[in-house]
Amino acid sequence: MTRTPIHGVLGAAVALLLCAAPLAAADVFKVEPAGDYPARQNQGGVTVAVKPFQTDNEVATAFGKAKPLKYGFLPVLVVIDNDSDHSLSLEQLKVRFIASGRDGLEPTSGEDLTFYQPSTRPKERPRYIPSVPGLGRPKLKKGPLAKPEITGREFKAPVITPHSSASGFFYYDTGTHSDPVPGASIYISGIRNLNTGKELFYFEIPLTPYAK
Repeated sequence: MTRTPIHGVLGAAVALLLCAAPLAAADVFKVEPAGDYPARQNQGGVTVAVKPFQTDNEVATAFGKAKPLKYGFLPVLVVIDNDSDHSLSLEQLKVRFIASGRDGLEPTSGEDLTFYQPSTRPKERPRYIPSVPGLGRPKLKKGPLAKPEITGREFKAPVITPHSSASGFFYYDTGTHSDPVPGASIYISGIRNLNTGKELFYFEIPLTPYAK
């Protein structure tokens, strides 16, 4: 019986890994520093940038096979770079989508999108009271947006330490038959200096650089 030297097997395995590495790296979604995005504002050493993902190709880079645009949900990436010497609290962070008609939209959570059904478009999941005997959790059917990328890439940072950054997506129910970006902006409030408790002045960032 012919034996293959162990170093030959290891060499082949390493070669395969090296060949696969570029492909794997190409699939990794990369967030740039806030200063690299055209729609941004700076305040007291804090830079906030936003980017709406408006095309299927853009969405695929971040969410793979999940297709929020198909069902009327616009993903907006928010990047916060804290170049100050104090920590930021985001516990009261609010990020609203302000349409051209000045109508404001609150984001839909990634968890709610997990249970979104195209036929009903529910605003939120059914609630239940766990302390009531005999009243169990309703059985909820997961929908087409029940993908790990949707919840995994959602913005969730409660605190940003000095000289660090946080990023993630907010999802807005803008509908499937309109182009919501022209004339729109993102209104951000609730960022606080964790040392003093003082809230930073709000950010209102126009999406003009991304208008088609």
